[in-house]
Amino acid sequence: MQGDVGQALYRKHGMDPNDPVSLLVVEGDRIRRDSDAVLGIYERLGFPWKLVRVLRIVPVSLRDPVYRFVARNRYRMFGRRESCWVAPDGYRDRIL
Repeated sequence: MQGDVGQALYRKHGMDPNDPVSLLVVEGDRIRRDSDAVLGIYERLGFPWKLVRVLRIVPVSLRDPVYRFVARNRYRMFGRRESCWVAPDGYRDRIL
C-alpha cells in the first residue's frame, strides 16, 4: 500500500490505502486478508502445508482476532531480525 502498485490494488478492491491491512493476498479478482490470506498462502504451498485448510472450519470472527494478536506481538513471540527478508530471484515477481 506504500507504493503505486499497492495503492492501486487497494483502491481497485474498495479499500483505503491509508488504512493498511497487515497482510493482503490478491488472486486474480479475489482478495484475501488477515487469517484468510495466511491460510491461502499455506494452501498454495502444497502438501503438507495444505493441511492447514482444516482451520477454515474455525469462523473468521475467531481466526482474525488471533491473527491480529500474533501480528501485533510477533517480535515478542518470534524475535527481530537485523535485516528484512528478501525473496529469492525466482519469486520476486510474485511479491510486492
